[in-house]
Amino acid sequence: MQQPLVPDSAATAVKESRSQIGFLSGFLALACAVAAVRGVAGASTGAGRVAAGVVFGALVLVFVGGWIWMVRRPARLEITEAAITYVKRGGQASALSREWGDELQFVQRRNGRTWTLGLTIAGTGTIIFLGGFFSRKAVRQACLARGWRFGDRIVRLR
Repeated sequence: MQQPLVPDSAATAVKESRSQIGFLSGFLALACAVAAVRGVAGASTGAGRVAAGVVFGALVLVFVGGWIWMVRRPARLEITEAAITYVKRGGQASALSREWGDELQFVQRRNGRTWTLGLTIAGTGTIIFLGGFFSRKAVRQACLARGWRFGDRIVRLR
């Protein structure tokens, strides 16, 4: 007789911050909507009004669609006593193992004008870059609850 599958309750999952995703996507959608209204109102020809409405209307739809997609399929960190696994939206996973140490450090890498948050085990070269929508506080709390430690500083990569 087969036993029913029980989800692994040992892992603590930290998902991307819905408020951060919503703020960025909402701001971009609103900016495009305002640009559409101003473009349609300010265009001097009918073709210009149509072009402004179509281009900026399409951008509003792209940002709202992206917002919905990102909220429905958030990336997540699965934290256990043995490992920290980062699962991307597409299902690809990468992990940090406690065998390498238990002292974590946040890492920030410069991407143009923004910084990307990462997580590493101190003294190793393995870094998991988390993207821009994880709450550092939520990640830290979940890791500490599972027995991981954090170094005092944030490493900045250029």
